[in-house]
Formats: sequence, C-alpha cells, structure tokens
Amino acid sequence: MDPKTKKLTHDPEHAVYARLIADEALAGKSLVNIARMLNEYEVLSPRGGQWNAASIMQLLRSPAFAGLMPETETVDSDGGERKYTSRVFPYRDPETRDIVEIGEGIITVGERERIIHQFEARTFVHVGKRRPKPEGTALLTGLIFCGVPGCGRRMHRVGNSYQCMARRAGNQCPGASALADRVDDYVAERFLRKLPALEPNDPLVVAIADRWVHRTDPETFAKRDAIMAELDDEEARLSDLEDARYVRGEFKDTTAVERYIRLAERLRERMDGLRADLAKLPMPSVDVSPMLDGELLRGAWQASEDADRRGRLSLAIDRVEVTKGKRGQRFVPEQRVRIEWATLDDDVSV
Repeated sequence: MDPKTKKLTHDPEHAVYARLIADEALAGKSLVNIARMLNEYEVLSPRGGQWNAASIMQLLRSPAFAGLMPETETVDSDGGERKYTSRVFPYRDPETRDIVEIGEGIITVGERERIIHQFEARTFVHVGKRRPKPEGTALLTGLIFCGVPGCGRRMHRVGNSYQCMARRAGNQCPGASALADRVDDYVAERFLRKLPALEPNDPLVVAIADRWVHRTDPETFAKRDAIMAELDDEEARLSDLEDARYVRGEFKDTTAVERYIRLAERLRERMDGLRADLAKLPMPSVDVSPMLDGELLRGAWQASEDADRRGRLSLAIDRVEVTKGKRGQRFVPEQRVRIEWATLDDDVSV
C-alpha cells in the first residue's frame, strides 16, 4: 500500500511471482503443482515458509489480489455478538452497491471471476451444498506420519496407499508412501504380539491404563486437573511469600511480620482445603488384563470395526512413522515402519 495515496501498488520484488501464480492458475494448473513449482525454486510464501495448495487458493481468492477492497463475513453468535468468519468477499458501497476498487491488482476482476469459476467447477457439490469432509476410515488415520527427515506431516490413505499430505499439498518433501494394507497388518500384528508379552507393571501398561481411565471418566479428571492447577498456583504464591520474608527481607517490623503470618496461614488453609477436595474425588480405575491376554485381545480385535481397533491402537501407540522407500525395492515393514509406543506423562502420578 502506498503510504501517500493509500492505494495498492505492485511490489517490485514479489509482483512477478504473484503474476506467475495467476498465469499458472488461469492456464488450468492445479494448486498443488503451482505450490510445488514455487517451493522447488525456493520462492518463499508471504510468511516466509513453504507454499501449499491452501495458501495458493487463499491468495487467488483474495479480493485485494484483483485490486478490490476486501470485507470479511460476520455472523451473529448465540450471545448476540458478531463474529468474523473465514469467508472474504469484495466490499460493496452501501449506497450504490458498486464494488470498491483500492488500487492496482495483480489480476483483473474478470480474471478473478474466471479463477473462482475454475475452483467451483473442481468442487463436488451435492444438493446445493459442498460435500462434508468424510471421517477417517483407514485403520491408522490420525496415527501415521511421514518419516522423511524434516517433514513429519500426517499421512492419509489415498487409494491403496498411505501418502504424505505435505507432498500432495505441494510442499517440498520427497513424499513417503506405502501400501496401506501392508502397514496396517504390520502395526496390528506388532500390537497384538507386544501387549500379551508385557508384565503388569510395564511402563507401557501403565500408560495404557492411564489413557483408558481418562477416556472412561473425563469429567472427573477435568475436575482433578483444575484443582491441581489451583493447588500449584497457591504453592507458588506461598513460596514467593516466604522468599519475600526470608530472602528479600520485605517483612521487617512487627506489623509486617504479623501481616506475613496472616497471609501465609490463609494460603496454607486454602491449600489444605484444595487437598481435601482432591481427596474427595474418586480415582477411577480400569482393568487392563483383557488387553494383556493374547487370546482375548485377538478375539476382540477380530470382532471389531476399524474405528474400535483404532481406538485400541491409540491407547498403546503415539505415532507410526513410515520412511520413503527406494523405487523397485520390496517393501520391508521392519525397515521402513517405526512405532512410537505410548509413554506416561511426566506430571502423572501412579
């Protein structure tokens, strides 16, 4: 924006790349391919990172990209407040209803309409509405990640394979992929074999029990967490008060010392009350022995749908990483799949 005229003008350093993006989009290139091209030539995004399909679309749909004043859609909340949404459209003069121009755009208004029309043509519409995002149906949805160094993005099942979403979005990652059924079978078999071989006090068993009990009674644990957070805060205040007297020497005369004693007693009383409230709350427990019985575990696994199986896996597994293989080489799960088993949080007492 020109500081004098307050109008949009072309940035001499970046306008050429902006116009390149527009030309590629007008030529029918996919957003993923545009992002991939920019990343390969090390053209940084406005925030200094890599481009992806979403950032390309956001740029091309922006009214300001065509020299038009943008306006963000607002909606009324249940409380009567107006909240902004993510939808942005060209601002219109309230009297004339004309679109307001604010300077020199990278594209023309006509080019913007063509680009948006292309976007809409590529979007599947069902009975006048966009198709809702389907729930993950693959066994390892939410658990599987790209193991390429420096990436670590989620992988999703596309067709018969798990594929790195960074690669599909146009980011600069060579893109790990692997046959989904082979990965699923390997992870499931490791899970079904590992748990029955564990001792009852194994750290993994403790972590599984902790996660399971949190899922069983989340409300009780939410209350416990709130009380413990308040107790930590009161302990910190008491520690600071003691430092003020014994380290910093802020309570010197008789009146100040009496004030210190009153404050310290109040804090200790408050802490005792919080500990009592914590002791009154029940400590839920679960019986994890069925998961440690090989026969019962396999029987339950075979009788379950993938959603239930995924829930069991997430009790014992934090993430599954798949590295990129070499073209022509046979897929060996032991070499390319790494399972990160669950661990107990440091702040959880058993």
